[in-house]
Amino acid sequence: MSKEKFDWKSLFIKVEDSKNEEPVKKEQEGGRSKSSTSFPDSGGSPQKFPKKAPTPTDVSESVLNTVIEMYEAGFQSLNRPGYDFYEFFKAINSVKSHEPGVYKMAFTMAKGVDSKVSKEFLLEQAGFYINEINKVHQKYETQGREKKAQIQDSQKVQKENLVNEISSLEKKLKDIQSQIVNKKKDLQSIDITMLAEISEIDQKITANDVAKSKILESITEVEEGIKKNL
Repeated sequence: MSKEKFDWKSLFIKVEDSKNEEPVKKEQEGGRSKSSTSFPDSGGSPQKFPKKAPTPTDVSESVLNTVIEMYEAGFQSLNRPGYDFYEFFKAINSVKSHEPGVYKMAFTMAKGVDSKVSKEFLLEQAGFYINEINKVHQKYETQGREKKAQIQDSQKVQKENLVNEISSLEKKLKDIQSQIVNKKKDLQSIDITMLAEISEIDQKITANDVAKSKILESITEVEEGIKKNL
């Protein structure tokens, strides 16, 4: 992609760290002809994908929904000028059916909008969207794992430092025993604090996988429908 289409700043990076960055502007593509068909048009709203894959028990619904919405908006932002796979995908999903007749009707309507639309063109475009979503998924899976590794490294360093301090304090006179007790409490609190952060990152990494799977499942289903029915 020439520029980032997915806005993931708030996923693994705190909002206040990037609040001064200018948000990516979505430009409206003009000159696109519309046909009157029986397929409802979702307008400017991001395409909603059928939720087919089960939700992992270790990911909260709110976290998963947030990531899915990012993918849906990102998929929409990749839409190219004119009629392509995105419009065909919306037409198919608007009637919530993958019967052969639905594909044939959608294809007929597509040809009415743009006579250059073909089965090969739609399949090529499906591949484009799949590749772009896979690239985004890989990028942010890497980012999530790097963020998690940073927290774990920080956790390890802090624990090692505290263990060394405790060892040093234990060798001193009994009058510093109270200091050792306090340091042990600090040591125990680190696991609790870091566990919460790691758990949140794990949820988002898993949600990233599930969101990608949900969207690609929908896209590939239409892709297979095109192969079988057109």
